[in-house]
Amino acid sequence: MTRRSRLAAAVDTFRPSLTLELKRLAAERAARGLPVWDFGLGETKGDLAPFIRDAGSRAFLNGATQYGDPAGLADLRKAVLRWLDLGRDYTADDVVITTGAKQGLFSIFLALCDAGDTVLFDSAPWVSYEPMAIAAHVTPVVVQPAAGAANHLKIDADDLRRELRAYPAARLFLINSPVNPTGQVYSAGELEALLQVCVEHRVYFVLDRLYWRLVFDGDVFPEPRVDAETKPWLIQVDGLSKNFRRTGGIRIGWTVAPGDVARAMVNLQSHYNSGPAIPTQHAALAGISATYDVELRDDLERKRNLLHEATCRIPRLTVWPTPGAFYSFWDVRSCFGTTTPDGGAIRSSVDLATYLLESSGVVTAPGSAFRQEGYLRISFATPDDHILNGCRAVGEALATLR
Repeated sequence: MTRRSRLAAAVDTFRPSLTLELKRLAAERAARGLPVWDFGLGETKGDLAPFIRDAGSRAFLNGATQYGDPAGLADLRKAVLRWLDLGRDYTADDVVITTGAKQGLFSIFLALCDAGDTVLFDSAPWVSYEPMAIAAHVTPVVVQPAAGAANHLKIDADDLRRELRAYPAARLFLINSPVNPTGQVYSAGELEALLQVCVEHRVYFVLDRLYWRLVFDGDVFPEPRVDAETKPWLIQVDGLSKNFRRTGGIRIGWTVAPGDVARAMVNLQSHYNSGPAIPTQHAALAGISATYDVELRDDLERKRNLLHEATCRIPRLTVWPTPGAFYSFWDVRSCFGTTTPDGGAIRSSVDLATYLLESSGVVTAPGSAFRQEGYLRISFATPDDHILNGCRAVGEALATLR
């Protein structure tokens, strides 16, 4: 008789969240008194806005700590529609409040897919997309651009059609824009072309727009078309964590979806977590109800410029432009095939990220974690001294490769 593993087989197919592991490594190195230049975790820094903090505190003090509607607070769901300017096209019944955008995405997989179904992802999927799909017992497929990195890894309608021909029963296409990890932003025309392909093939178009307020150079986020043709297939996911300072741990996200999809998500949520914590929903309500302060966006744009200036003379680096989010994507393929001063071989992005961490205290995210070998992801949502000293340390470390 064959003995089964004590754990589910799916658990063995993915590792813990890389981004959270990077935060642990940085903290561990700092605790040892070693220098750390942290470009790893994509987390906004600074002080939590007092009006967000106070709204959560008041909810606790006023005893707003009992079970709530599993769909989320009605006032928060209405505020989401105002925040996204979707009140003309949706009602509060089409909005689901979740424990972070992560849970919203996972609930979408569970609500739309049966075991063995296929889901399609953009070319450089965020690290948790595939593990969530696998945990939902569906098969993830990454859509790659036919032209390689010529368009900074953005895919087009022909790329999506090609994969839909290969996987005609695919249930959904998930795209993140602005993109974590590449920092790219899909234009209105690019999004429309991909959305139209999904509508034609009756495939859900899931837009993870978590960084939508962080678009630089005077541009604005290109909103997807919402009308009678697209609305049955369009799902948008957003949350509190990226567009405000120090809000990642509040763990509130929201999904705006067709009514039947929203109801299915609420049904699931009523069973597996009963809905997000009420005090944190009040904090989120305060955050998105206030006039949005673009100070964070402007500060990140300044940091982007500081980073790009600091990296322009580093050997062996090709640095992509960053029109949105707070990531810089570095092409480091010219480092492959080199050796470190102690004789170690650099054959992959993991090798290079490990070398930078161990030799110089620079924390980066290897591109292989995002299905793109040959790159490093850099988060510039970090103090200015980390940007300047970290880039200097990278330059010195890369100059020693032979």
